[in-house]
Amino acid sequence: MNVDDMQDVRDFRAGAPTPDRGRLAPGRDRLVAAAKGRSRARRLRADWRFAAVGAAAALTAVAVLATNIGGDGGDRSAPADTRTVRGSVGEVMDRAATAIEKADPPATPRAGQWIYKKTLSRSPGGWPKSKVRQPEPKEKPQESWTLYADPRFENGKEGDDRSPRERLQFLNTLPDDPDAVLKKIRAYYPSGKDNPESEGEHDMRAMSVVLETRPMPPRALAKLYRALAEVPGAEVTRRLVHDAAGRDAIAVGNDEKGQEIRREILIDPRTYQYLGDRWVVVKDYKESYAWADDDTPDRPWKAGDVMFQNALLDTAVVDRKGDRP
Repeated sequence: MNVDDMQDVRDFRAGAPTPDRGRLAPGRDRLVAAAKGRSRARRLRADWRFAAVGAAAALTAVAVLATNIGGDGGDRSAPADTRTVRGSVGEVMDRAATAIEKADPPATPRAGQWIYKKTLSRSPGGWPKSKVRQPEPKEKPQESWTLYADPRFENGKEGDDRSPRERLQFLNTLPDDPDAVLKKIRAYYPSGKDNPESEGEHDMRAMSVVLETRPMPPRALAKLYRALAEVPGAEVTRRLVHDAAGRDAIAVGNDEKGQEIRREILIDPRTYQYLGDRWVVVKDYKESYAWADDDTPDRPWKAGDVMFQNALLDTAVVDRKGDRP
């Protein structure tokens, strides 16, 4: 492999997960690992979104295409947190799926084309040197280009570093039954014996990977949304939240006994566009950095704290790397 090939692989990795066992390791295991004295290297590989010391900053985001239909009946000029979301998680996801599956499917990219993404990730300040929480940094949007059909990531040895073409092919084989969809996604992105997690945590983790696929067929997205409602412990937050870009969002996560951190998938309440995701603290706890080589203090977390949030700002199929829509 020459220098240019190595750079192409680095560019691919900018928008793709690490091998599946590390990528799908439970977030709770990743964030509590330091307190339990586990190795630093393993924890940093526990979720591809995090790449700094301790519970690192989020890197990338996901989004999916939907159509225009309202999700709540409140005044849209009012603050998001003053407006409620109507219905159970099953009802909300069925509304989204019903709207989305009516959309025309996007054109299938050609070999040689690229998937462009512009994303924004945000995380709390004060990492990890100070006990005093610092102002949240002003993160800048990031851009990435991923080759749609890349043989280097279609050889069966890439773990979950599958090309967009492989992911699209997988989505086109999803069954209609929501439980069967979840079963197929779990098998496609297994968690591994060394990374124990609940079925609900596994479902949310694997679902977040699948939802990154570009382009996203509307019928497949409808199936994913209906399957999301069947995740063990699935709940919809009763009030709208804001995503990393400040947009109103419906938050869907799973709530299970003993859970300290909940991954939430964020959906536009008007268009049902998939906006991104976020990590929310479920109960108070303190993250220890005793493993570090310095005097890094413990990091307290309070229930309701948003650890990380990610948003997709733009995405498109382009003809050349470096092109923008």
